[in-house]
Amino acid sequence: MKEVININNVSSRLIDLNSIDNSEEIIISNSIIDEINFASLIFSKKVCISKCIIDKFVIHSSWFEGELNFVDNIVLSDIDYQMGGHNITNFVLERNLFNGFFSFFDCQFEGDVIVKNNIFKKGSDLLLKEDKGFDNLFERQLIIENNIGRLDMFLDLI
Repeated sequence: MKEVININNVSSRLIDLNSIDNSEEIIISNSIIDEINFASLIFSKKVCISKCIIDKFVIHSSWFEGELNFVDNIVLSDIDYQMGGHNITNFVLERNLFNGFFSFFDCQFEGDVIVKNNIFKKGSDLLLKEDKGFDNLFERQLIIENNIGRLDMFLDLI
């Protein structure tokens, strides 16, 4: 029997390991969330987050082995995605507004990476080549289309 955790139409201060089971498919939609904290978690099944307003999205050291679909969201703060290893299936960012800087460092994408129709207000370093040993690794198709904002820049600290 397939288990799905469905969080829909809520206002929540925190969604983390206490609110979800990272071994099940997760759907979070139509919600206002102060913080989603998925730091250091491995998700073996699909994670879909859509049509949410999220103040803080914490995914440091998270692995999305079963796929991440992050679509039609507004994220108010910076996102730091370091050591995001072994995203085995697709990693999709589509039609989002990222108000802060979206940092990718030492992430491995084994499936397709699809980044389409997003607004990166303060930019991202997804495509930045800074250190061969820690640059993001794309093993399959990288689709970058119709985004606003640079995807190859350092965080401007000024």
